[in-house]
Amino acid sequence: MTVITDVQLLKYRRTKIIATLGPASSEPDVIRKLIEAGANVIRLNMSHGDHDGHARIHERVRAIAAELKQPIAVFADLCGPKIRTGKFRDGQITLTAGETVTVTTRDVLGEAGLIPSQYEALARDVKPGDRILINDGALELQVERVEGTEVRCKVIHGGILKNHKGINLPHVQVSAPSLTDKDRLDAEFALKLGVDYLALSFVRRASDLKELRALIKSRKSHAGIIAKIEKPEALDNASAILEAADAIMVARGDLGVELNAEQVPTAQNQLINMARSKNKPVIVATQMLESMIENVRPTRAEVTDVSHAVSAGADAVMLSAETAAGKHPVAAVEMMARIAKQAEAFQFWQRKRTKISAIKQKGPIPFGDAVADAAARLSYDLDARAVVVLTNSGMSAVTVSASRPWAPIAGVSANPATCRRMNLMWGIIPVLIPEVSEANAIQTGRRVVRELGLAKAGEYILLIRGFHGDPQLNTPSITLLAV
Repeated sequence: MTVITDVQLLKYRRTKIIATLGPASSEPDVIRKLIEAGANVIRLNMSHGDHDGHARIHERVRAIAAELKQPIAVFADLCGPKIRTGKFRDGQITLTAGETVTVTTRDVLGEAGLIPSQYEALARDVKPGDRILINDGALELQVERVEGTEVRCKVIHGGILKNHKGINLPHVQVSAPSLTDKDRLDAEFALKLGVDYLALSFVRRASDLKELRALIKSRKSHAGIIAKIEKPEALDNASAILEAADAIMVARGDLGVELNAEQVPTAQNQLINMARSKNKPVIVATQMLESMIENVRPTRAEVTDVSHAVSAGADAVMLSAETAAGKHPVAAVEMMARIAKQAEAFQFWQRKRTKISAIKQKGPIPFGDAVADAAARLSYDLDARAVVVLTNSGMSAVTVSASRPWAPIAGVSANPATCRRMNLMWGIIPVLIPEVSEANAIQTGRRVVRELGLAKAGEYILLIRGFHGDPQLNTPSITLLAV
């Protein structure tokens, strides 16, 4: 039996790519090259830069996307509560395993044996026996006692500690809210810009999303909420969070610090499956091509990581510092696109040689989901060349996308904002047609697949429409058409 490595690539990539913009990628020529290389969604990281800078970048993205006729989505990633160390008198200290140190919430410069914390509630949140992880878990302290603003700790794993390093508190009920005062200001600003999504950090339960949802509604915006899953508590409440959010992000940075490293892939796979079962897009993020910050080629382990996320069914994979501050931002997007197309092509090759498997959970499911699943199976059984989805709000598109049909999905809408939001969804090729309607649906479907080069005369396509968020208005249908 031969191992197959050379498979015919699909015409359109299904998995979407998110590129974070920053100092290495904020100029118009680089933004244009990122989009041409395959970026579908642009991330504005509100942890860095200022409002004026983000406004300039947002304006450039919109202008270049219009020039390239690409419905690029933009999301603002809110900081959330930043639990960090303060500054040290000499810029750093050395921690030695076994020694006793004090973590203080007082506004002081750190020195040997004294670590300032910018998180004022630290002394209230921790108790003896709790762990304090610093600098992505490279340094570990164990709390011995708490005295007012002072937290006395034993050093478990030592090393050099520099200014403003992140602090993680695994299994500690952190009292800080998900939406901070800075986040409110940033969210107001981003909504005025017209971003398509807001990402909320530090989500632990569904109720954490309520204030941001109310803020979006009060500004009469249709921006979606991406809930970042980066705390162990979020895993316990994942189902409810998925119900409340419009999408989720598996943020493996903090999640990978607070869980055992070997538990992260297991959590990632389950979150992908849960998101699909609820028709919600899911993003896999953090350290996907980390070595490309410096190097022009990724490690084989990184390539395998991206390929695994694609094969597991993630809607999107994200680049952070690789494109924001790295030396090779465009090459990173090109590499991610190559990996995704190879993984998808191999999956398609396998599917063509085996009986199609169950797409979602067994047992009774909502009839809209059943229609979407049936469409996916029909596209396989009939070898349909494309699935055309007519949608206004995006409900039909996200439902069909979650069923993962292997025929390309053309998401047709008269709403530009819906087209941009669809660019986060697996397999969707957004198509803006201002005059689309029920009356011209069949003609539109045939015209779209011809223009996209997906089907030719005599081949079959599926036309799907009628999904609605309100069950009473949900009237999905499938029409089989010959082009």
